[in-house]
Amino acid sequence: MRFAIAPLLLAVLATGCSSVVTGSGSGTSTSSPARPVTTTERGTTTTAAEPTPPPATVDESAPARYCDRPFTGALGQEMLAVVVETPAGRLNCDQAEAVLVDYYAQRSEPQVGLPPVAIGPMSCNQVPEGSMPQVVCSDGDNLIYSMWQQR
Repeated sequence: MRFAIAPLLLAVLATGCSSVVTGSGSGTSTSSPARPVTTTERGTTTTAAEPTPPPATVDESAPARYCDRPFTGALGQEMLAVVVETPAGRLNCDQAEAVLVDYYAQRSEPQVGLPPVAIGPMSCNQVPEGSMPQVVCSDGDNLIYSMWQQR
């Protein structure tokens, strides 16, 4: 009797401790243009909200933190991040730079008229007209942009 329980107990432990892992093994992540995502699970359909599109312009006189650590941006050139102070904004320079680096990894050439790119919860796009801000990103609470390094 005791020998019959051991294999059963071993089988229960083995299946109870295993997990299913899914995804690509490539080690790369991709972001796509901002759009709604629909998920169906157990007969329920939910639609994730589309990220707030970034504004086409930024008030350059608004209070902002000008980050001093350059990163590789458009055309492989050094750029700086700017975090515009907003009532609900919580991003710091490191976080703003990370978002902008991800954007430029996908779009290293400045092009206007393309759909926004979703980077995490933020929506980013090239500004339509040349000004200090080059790429603007927003999620409704935070507003950041990239600018050429001023020499």
